Order: sequence, then structure tokens, then C-alpha cells
Amino acid sequence: MAKDIHKSGFDEGTLAKLAILREYIKRWLPVFLENHKNIWGKIQIYDFFAGEGSDIDGNKGSPVVFLEELRVYCKTIQKRKLHVDLILNEYRPYKHDKLKTFIDRFLSDCRKSEYCSLQGSVICPFNLILENKDFKLLFNKLYPEMIRTSQIPRFMFLDQNGIKFIDNDIFSKLISLERTDFLFFISSSFAQRFAELPEFQEYLSVSRQEFKSSKPYHCHRVILNYYKNLIPSDKVYYLAPFSIKKPTSGNIYGLIFGSNSLRGLEKFLHSAWTMDQFTGEANYNIDDDQIRTGQFSVFPESNVVKKLGVFQNSLIEFLSDHPKTNIEVYQFTLESGFTTSHARKFLLDFQNSQHLRVHRKESEEKVRRSSFYLTYNPKKVILIRYE
Repeated sequence: MAKDIHKSGFDEGTLAKLAILREYIKRWLPVFLENHKNIWGKIQIYDFFAGEGSDIDGNKGSPVVFLEELRVYCKTIQKRKLHVDLILNEYRPYKHDKLKTFIDRFLSDCRKSEYCSLQGSVICPFNLILENKDFKLLFNKLYPEMIRTSQIPRFMFLDQNGIKFIDNDIFSKLISLERTDFLFFISSSFAQRFAELPEFQEYLSVSRQEFKSSKPYHCHRVILNYYKNLIPSDKVYYLAPFSIKKPTSGNIYGLIFGSNSLRGLEKFLHSAWTMDQFTGEANYNIDDDQIRTGQFSVFPESNVVKKLGVFQNSLIEFLSDHPKTNIEVYQFTLESGFTTSHARKFLLDFQNSQHLRVHRKESEEKVRRSSFYLTYNPKKVILIRYE
């Protein structure tokens, strides 16, 4: 039986998970709430395994993360008459009751805060819905309407216990939603340990051999690749991981982010690199980098973050084949798990060493130094080549 994380203080792993969630939702909300065109009509946020709202020590859970980040936009939502749904679901009745009590108290305090301009009986300008249903029953009930209105921006947080909820069917439905980003939590060490059991294979068909070919600390990367292989070959979809090591047990858990938008992927990567400045991928030393521990080597190549070195070499190979547009470089960078700031640094280094040629697509005219335009909506299309 999974441990009840609300009966004790959240450990470092849980706090890391919640910090990633907060970092991402901070970047996700303004894309839609501050867009003056408001072509979507509404946005929806789902927390399908919401819990009680906080742990025994008062540490804030995922429902509070969403409420606090939405609270910043109370005046904007009210002024612009935006329609925002926040759906919090908790299946276990006693936890659902605690969540309801906690939310009522939170919203009462919210009315007294500097953020909320509303007074009286109106508690918030967004629609708060509390559900007490089995996840799969609720998701499958909502899914037909989600497909019918797939243009609505949605964010889904699926903080499951174990591995049984995000099976092949649910994953297939998640990636079918046109404008939905999701973040789900999974016990990767559990998957590694019990990969061959029939009960496990019912949900995830990952063999122990797949885990054996990787280091124990890389087990979440194996899980990521499993889900990547579930994406149809003709579908463009982006996944990214963040591995979490529990300090007490040493077990590896992880988050998997999904989006069909490069912009969504970029925002998640910025969130992940905010948490881990070395690899953007874990709350521990996932690649045993010496530089991360301060134990420097006499060999210079050992004092470089391994993942950065691999990316530098792959970027050179990518650019050496034939000239690439800045848009292609942008996509390659994000799909490699890096932000555009990493790519810009390497491109500038290549330029300083006289190895990089950058010019406008429609002519041979060189562009201004360091003008690589690596954004989701580039101002100009340029060609970049490593020579």
C-alpha cells in the first residue's frame, strides 16, 4: 500500500515535485490569462489526485499551488471576464472532506488578502469544482467533452500513487487532446523492481532487461522512453522528464511532462533548469558529475557537466550536416532537453572560434553577431552552419 504522504511532513522529494509544479504553472498561466485576444473562451486546470491540501506540518500541497498562482490573477480574471475552471478531485472520502474544509478556510483568507478585490459572498472570480470520484471514471466521463472542445487550453496534474493509473489507454487519450499540457508523477524505482510481474505488466510493458542496460539512477529515463514509444510515429508530441530521489529510501520517482507545443516544452524546461542548474533533469547527481560535487579532476574533460558536453557535440553534428534554420535549431535544442540560453552560449562560442556561419535565408548577407533568433516565433528566418 502506498504511503500516505499527508500523515507526516512532506519529504524533500515531494517538495521538489511541488516546486516544479509551481514553477511551471507560473509560466503557463500568463500565456492565456494575459493574452488580450482571449480566443479560447476559457481555460481549465485539473488536479486529479488533489489530496488534503497540506501535510501535517502545514506544507502546501498541489491544490494550494494552483490557488495561490491563480489568486495573483483575480483582478485580471474579473476585469476581463475570463472563464477559468479549477477542478480538484480526491477519491478517498476522508481526504476529500479535509480538502473541502481546507479550501473553504483558504478562500476565506483569500478574500482578506491584497490580491483579491472581491468582497462579500463572492469568494473568487474563477470556478472552483471539487470532485470525489475514481480517477479513471472521472477522466473517461470528461474525455468526450474534452475532445469536442479540444481548443480549450488545459493543464492536468496527475499525482498518482504507484503506476496503475497512467496506463496505455489514458496516455493515448492525454496526448490526443489538442491544447493540453500535463504533468504526471510515477514511481520509477517501483517499475524497475517489479517490471516482470504480471500485475505490473498489466499497466506498463517494460522489461527488466530495459532497466538492466541503464544505471539505477537512470531508471526514470527508461520510463520516459517507454512512454515516448507509445506516441504514434505520425504524431508530433513532446515529453520531458524530471527525476526525483527520495532522501530516506533512496528510491527514484519522477515527473513526466507532456505537450504538443514547443512553447509548452520550453516553459517546462525553464522550470526544470531552475531546479537543477547542472542537467535540468533531477534533484540529485544523475550523471555522477564531479564538478557537481566540487571534486575536480586533473583531466579538464572530467570537469565539464557530461550532459552539456554531449549536447555541444550533438549540436555540432546537427549543424555540420547542412545549413539549418534558426527554427530547426530551436526545436533541436528543446528536444535535446536544453533551453535556448544553452544553445546561444554554444553558438556564440562557435562564432568566436570562426566555425559558425550565419546568414539570411533569402540572401548571403551575414546577420548581426549573436543574432540567432531562437524563439518559438522567430522574427526572421536565418541559416546556421558549423564549418
